Amino acid sequence: MELSPEEKVMRIGQLAKKTGISKQLIHYYLRMDYLHKPVYKKGNQAYYDQSHLERLRFLKKCNEEAIPLSYASAIWERKTKHSPAQKIKRIPKDYSESRTKDQIIRDASQLFLQKGYSNTTIAEIMERVGITKPSFYYYYRNKKDLYLACLDSIFEAFSKKALDSIRKEKTPLGRLEQRWKAGHGHSKRVLTSINLLKESLRQEDAEERLRAEEILRKAWVDPLTRDLERGIKSGVIRNINSEIASFTLISMLDTFSYREILDKKFGSALVLETVYDLVLHGLLQANSEG
Repeated sequence: MELSPEEKVMRIGQLAKKTGISKQLIHYYLRMDYLHKPVYKKGNQAYYDQSHLERLRFLKKCNEEAIPLSYASAIWERKTKHSPAQKIKRIPKDYSESRTKDQIIRDASQLFLQKGYSNTTIAEIMERVGITKPSFYYYYRNKKDLYLACLDSIFEAFSKKALDSIRKEKTPLGRLEQRWKAGHGHSKRVLTSINLLKESLRQEDAEERLRAEEILRKAWVDPLTRDLERGIKSGVIRNINSEIASFTLISMLDTFSYREILDKKFGSALVLETVYDLVLHGLLQANSEG
Protein backbone atom coordinates (compact mmCIF):
# COMPACT_ATOMS: atom_id res chain seq x y z
CA MET A 1 0.00 0.00 0.00
CA GLU A 2 1.34 3.41 -0.94
CA LEU A 3 2.27 5.67 1.97
CA SER A 4 0.45 8.95 2.47
CA PRO A 5 2.45 12.24 2.31
CA GLU A 6 2.41 12.43 6.12
CA GLU A 7 3.91 8.93 6.37
CA LYS A 8 6.71 9.70 3.94
CA VAL A 9 8.26 12.47 6.05
CA MET A 10 11.58 11.95 7.78
CA ARG A 11 13.84 13.65 10.31
CA ILE A 12 17.08 15.29 9.26
CA GLY A 13 19.14 12.35 10.52
CA GLN A 14 17.31 10.02 8.18
CA LEU A 15 17.69 12.51 5.33
CA ALA A 16 21.43 12.77 5.97
CA LYS A 17 21.80 8.98 6.03
CA LYS A 18 19.89 8.51 2.76
CA THR A 19 21.79 11.23 0.89
CA GLY A 20 25.25 10.90 2.44
CA ILE A 21 25.18 14.64 3.21
CA SER A 22 25.93 15.72 6.77
CA LYS A 23 23.24 17.36 8.90
CA GLN A 24 25.41 20.46 9.26
CA LEU A 25 25.66 20.80 5.48
CA ILE A 26 21.90 20.30 5.08
CA HIS A 27 21.33 23.16 7.56
CA TYR A 28 23.69 25.29 5.49
CA TYR A 29 21.74 24.50 2.30
CA LEU A 30 18.54 25.55 4.09
CA ARG A 31 20.01 28.87 5.20
CA MET A 32 21.31 29.60 1.70
CA ASP A 33 17.94 28.63 0.14
CA TYR A 34 19.58 25.85 -1.90
CA LEU A 35 17.09 23.52 -0.20
CA HIS A 36 13.45 24.40 0.48
CA LYS A 37 12.14 24.59 4.03
CA PRO A 38 10.90 21.53 5.98
CA VAL A 39 7.39 20.41 5.08
CA TYR A 40 6.27 21.05 8.63
CA LYS A 41 7.50 21.48 12.16
CA LYS A 42 6.22 19.92 15.33
CA GLY A 43 7.51 21.82 18.33
CA ASN A 44 11.12 22.50 17.33
CA GLN A 45 11.42 19.33 15.22
CA ALA A 46 11.70 19.68 11.44
CA TYR A 47 10.42 17.05 9.03
CA TYR A 48 11.35 16.49 5.38
CA ASP A 49 9.80 14.57 2.50
CA GLN A 50 10.72 12.90 -0.77
CA SER A 51 11.17 16.24 -2.53
CA HIS A 52 13.99 17.14 -0.12
CA LEU A 53 15.62 13.77 -0.69
CA GLU A 54 15.53 14.12 -4.47
CA ARG A 55 16.75 17.70 -4.43
CA LEU A 56 19.67 16.92 -2.12
CA ARG A 57 20.75 14.03 -4.35
CA PHE A 58 20.63 16.38 -7.33
CA LEU A 59 22.67 19.05 -5.50
CA LYS A 60 25.21 16.44 -4.42
CA LYS A 61 25.66 15.27 -8.01
CA CYS A 62 26.04 18.86 -9.23
CA ASN A 63 28.57 19.60 -6.51
CA GLU A 64 30.63 16.56 -7.54
CA GLU A 65 30.64 17.91 -11.10
CA ALA A 66 31.83 21.35 -9.86
CA ILE A 67 28.55 23.07 -10.75
CA PRO A 68 27.91 26.09 -8.43
CA LEU A 69 25.17 25.28 -5.93
CA SER A 70 23.29 28.53 -6.58
CA TYR A 71 23.10 27.64 -10.28
CA ALA A 72 22.20 24.01 -9.52
CA SER A 73 19.40 25.17 -7.22
CA ALA A 74 18.03 27.46 -9.93
CA ILE A 75 18.10 24.58 -12.42
CA TRP A 76 16.14 22.42 -9.98
CA GLU A 77 13.53 25.15 -9.47
CA ARG A 78 13.01 25.54 -13.20
CA LYS A 79 12.99 21.81 -13.77
CA THR A 80 10.47 20.91 -11.08
CA LYS A 81 8.70 24.23 -10.40
CA HIS A 82 8.78 22.95 -6.84
CA SER A 83 6.75 24.50 -4.10
CA PRO A 84 7.07 23.19 -0.51
CA ALA A 85 4.23 20.82 0.38
CA GLN A 86 1.71 23.30 1.69
CA LYS A 87 -0.98 20.66 2.11
CA ILE A 88 0.84 18.99 4.99
CA LYS A 89 2.48 22.10 6.44
CA ARG A 90 1.63 22.21 10.15
CA ILE A 91 3.29 25.02 12.06
CA PRO A 92 2.06 25.79 15.60
CA LYS A 93 0.61 29.28 16.03
CA ASP A 94 3.22 30.23 18.64
CA TYR A 95 6.13 29.08 16.46
CA SER A 96 8.10 31.80 14.68
CA GLU A 97 11.39 30.92 13.02
CA SER A 98 12.11 34.49 12.01
CA ARG A 99 11.45 35.73 15.53
CA THR A 100 13.95 33.27 16.99
CA LYS A 101 16.56 34.15 14.38
CA ASP A 102 16.08 37.89 14.99
CA GLN A 103 16.50 37.36 18.71
CA ILE A 104 19.73 35.39 18.20
CA ILE A 105 21.17 38.18 16.05
CA ARG A 106 20.01 40.91 18.44
CA ASP A 107 21.42 39.30 21.59
CA ALA A 108 24.59 38.01 19.96
CA SER A 109 25.28 41.46 18.45
CA GLN A 110 25.23 42.98 21.93
CA LEU A 111 27.68 40.38 23.19
CA PHE A 112 30.04 40.80 20.23
CA LEU A 113 30.01 44.59 20.63
CA GLN A 114 30.63 44.33 24.36
CA LYS A 115 33.22 41.55 24.42
CA GLY A 116 34.54 41.14 20.88
CA TYR A 117 34.49 38.00 18.75
CA SER A 118 37.16 35.98 20.56
CA ASN A 119 35.78 36.54 24.06
CA THR A 120 32.19 35.65 23.18
CA THR A 121 31.22 31.98 23.37
CA ILE A 122 28.37 30.04 21.80
CA ALA A 123 27.35 28.94 25.29
CA GLU A 124 26.91 32.59 26.34
CA ILE A 125 24.85 33.31 23.26
CA MET A 126 22.60 30.28 23.84
CA GLU A 127 22.11 31.26 27.48
CA ARG A 128 21.30 34.88 26.60
CA VAL A 129 18.79 33.88 23.91
CA GLY A 130 17.42 30.87 25.79
CA ILE A 131 17.90 28.24 23.09
CA THR A 132 19.45 24.78 22.95
CA LYS A 133 22.58 23.74 21.06
CA PRO A 134 20.64 21.93 18.29
CA SER A 135 18.52 25.05 17.81
CA PHE A 136 21.63 27.23 17.48
CA TYR A 137 23.12 24.96 14.81
CA TYR A 138 19.81 24.86 12.95
CA TYR A 139 20.27 28.56 12.16
CA TYR A 140 24.05 28.94 12.00
CA ARG A 141 26.98 26.71 11.08
CA ASN A 142 29.22 28.09 13.83
CA LYS A 143 30.05 31.22 15.81
CA LYS A 144 31.80 32.81 12.85
CA ASP A 145 28.72 32.39 10.65
CA LEU A 146 26.57 34.11 13.29
CA TYR A 147 29.18 36.80 13.88
CA LEU A 148 29.16 37.90 10.23
CA ALA A 149 25.35 37.84 10.17
CA CYS A 150 25.41 40.12 13.22
CA LEU A 151 27.82 42.57 11.59
CA ASP A 152 25.61 42.69 8.52
CA SER A 153 22.61 43.39 10.76
CA ILE A 154 24.43 46.07 12.78
CA PHE A 155 25.49 48.02 9.70
CA GLU A 156 22.12 47.58 8.00
CA ALA A 157 20.36 49.02 11.07
CA PHE A 158 22.81 51.91 11.18
CA SER A 159 22.37 52.60 7.45
CA LYS A 160 18.57 52.73 7.82
CA LYS A 161 18.84 55.24 10.66
CA ALA A 162 21.21 57.43 8.68
CA LEU A 163 19.24 57.19 5.44
CA ASP A 164 16.46 59.59 6.37
CA SER A 165 18.76 62.55 6.93
CA ILE A 166 20.92 61.67 3.92
CA ARG A 167 17.92 61.44 1.56
CA LYS A 168 16.93 65.02 2.40
CA GLU A 169 20.26 66.28 1.09
CA LYS A 170 20.40 66.84 -2.64
CA THR A 171 23.98 68.11 -2.96
CA PRO A 172 26.94 65.67 -2.96
CA LEU A 173 28.79 67.63 -0.26
CA GLY A 174 25.66 67.82 1.88
CA ARG A 175 25.23 64.05 1.65
CA LEU A 176 28.87 63.48 2.61
CA GLU A 177 28.44 65.76 5.61
CA GLN A 178 25.31 63.90 6.72
CA ARG A 179 27.08 60.54 6.39
CA TRP A 180 29.92 61.82 8.54
CA LYS A 181 27.52 63.20 11.15
CA ALA A 182 25.60 59.93 11.27
CA GLY A 183 28.78 57.90 11.72
CA HIS A 184 30.27 60.33 14.20
CA GLY A 185 27.04 60.48 16.18
CA HIS A 186 27.32 56.75 16.83
CA SER A 187 31.11 56.77 17.03
CA LYS A 188 31.63 54.14 19.72
CA ARG A 189 29.27 51.63 18.14
CA VAL A 190 30.56 52.34 14.63
CA LEU A 191 34.18 52.16 15.77
CA THR A 192 33.62 48.81 17.48
CA SER A 193 31.76 47.42 14.47
CA ILE A 194 34.40 48.58 11.97
CA ASN A 195 37.13 47.01 14.08
CA LEU A 196 35.18 43.75 14.19
CA LEU A 197 35.03 43.89 10.40
CA LYS A 198 38.77 44.55 10.22
CA GLU A 199 39.32 41.46 12.33
CA SER A 200 37.47 39.41 9.72
CA LEU A 201 39.29 41.04 6.80
CA ARG A 202 42.60 39.86 8.28
CA GLN A 203 41.54 36.20 8.64
CA GLU A 204 42.90 33.38 6.48
CA ASP A 205 39.38 32.06 5.85
CA ALA A 206 38.55 33.27 2.33
CA GLU A 207 34.79 33.03 2.90
CA GLU A 208 34.99 35.16 6.03
CA ARG A 209 37.09 37.80 4.27
CA LEU A 210 34.71 37.97 1.31
CA ARG A 211 31.63 38.29 3.54
CA ALA A 212 33.31 41.00 5.63
CA GLU A 213 34.27 42.89 2.47
CA GLU A 214 30.70 42.59 1.15
CA ILE A 215 29.33 44.07 4.41
CA LEU A 216 31.85 46.93 4.39
CA ARG A 217 31.13 47.77 0.77
CA LYS A 218 27.36 47.61 1.15
CA ALA A 219 27.24 49.73 4.31
CA TRP A 220 30.01 52.25 3.67
CA VAL A 221 32.18 52.06 0.57
CA ASP A 222 29.54 51.86 -2.16
CA PRO A 223 27.26 54.64 -0.80
CA LEU A 224 30.25 56.96 -0.29
CA THR A 225 31.60 56.13 -3.73
CA ARG A 226 28.25 56.98 -5.34
CA ASP A 227 28.13 60.34 -3.52
CA LEU A 228 31.67 61.18 -4.60
CA GLU A 229 30.96 60.21 -8.21
CA ARG A 230 27.89 62.48 -8.22
CA GLY A 231 30.10 65.29 -6.98
CA ILE A 232 32.71 64.60 -9.67
CA LYS A 233 30.04 64.49 -12.36
CA SER A 234 28.56 67.81 -11.21
CA GLY A 235 32.00 69.45 -11.10
CA VAL A 236 31.91 70.12 -7.36
CA ILE A 237 34.59 67.54 -6.59
CA ARG A 238 37.75 67.22 -8.67
CA ASN A 239 38.38 64.04 -10.63
CA ILE A 240 39.77 61.52 -8.12
CA ASN A 241 39.57 57.77 -7.58
CA SER A 242 36.22 57.68 -5.78
CA GLU A 243 36.65 54.18 -4.30
CA ILE A 244 40.07 54.90 -2.78
CA ALA A 245 38.71 58.22 -1.47
CA SER A 246 35.83 56.32 0.16
CA PHE A 247 38.21 54.03 2.04
CA THR A 248 40.19 57.10 3.12
CA LEU A 249 37.11 58.81 4.53
CA ILE A 250 36.11 55.64 6.41
CA SER A 251 39.61 55.45 7.90
CA MET A 252 39.34 59.08 8.97
CA LEU A 253 36.05 58.38 10.73
CA ASP A 254 37.69 55.47 12.54
CA THR A 255 40.72 57.57 13.56
CA PHE A 256 38.80 60.60 14.75
CA SER A 257 36.43 58.40 16.73
CA TYR A 258 39.49 57.34 18.75
CA ARG A 259 40.33 61.00 19.34
CA GLU A 260 36.97 61.67 20.95
CA ILE A 261 37.00 58.48 23.02
CA LEU A 262 40.42 59.26 24.53
CA ASP A 263 39.22 62.43 26.27
CA LYS A 264 36.76 65.30 25.93
CA LYS A 265 39.35 67.94 24.99
CA PHE A 266 37.72 68.36 21.60
CA GLY A 267 33.95 68.30 21.19
CA SER A 268 32.04 66.67 18.36
CA ALA A 269 31.42 69.98 16.61
CA LEU A 270 35.12 70.87 16.45
CA VAL A 271 36.07 67.38 15.26
CA LEU A 272 33.44 67.53 12.53
CA GLU A 273 34.50 71.04 11.47
CA THR A 274 38.19 70.08 11.28
CA VAL A 275 37.62 66.88 9.32
CA TYR A 276 35.20 68.55 6.94
CA ASP A 277 37.68 71.39 6.32
CA LEU A 278 40.50 68.89 5.79
CA VAL A 279 38.44 66.91 3.27
CA LEU A 280 37.45 70.02 1.33
CA HIS A 281 40.73 71.98 1.38
CA GLY A 282 43.57 69.58 2.26
CA LEU A 283 46.61 70.75 4.20
CA LEU A 284 48.16 73.33 1.86
CA GLN A 285 47.44 77.05 1.76
CA ALA A 286 45.48 78.15 -1.29
CA ASN A 287 48.48 79.62 -3.11
CA SER A 288 51.15 77.42 -1.55
CA GLU A 289 53.62 75.66 -3.83
CA GLY A 290 55.04 73.45 -1.08
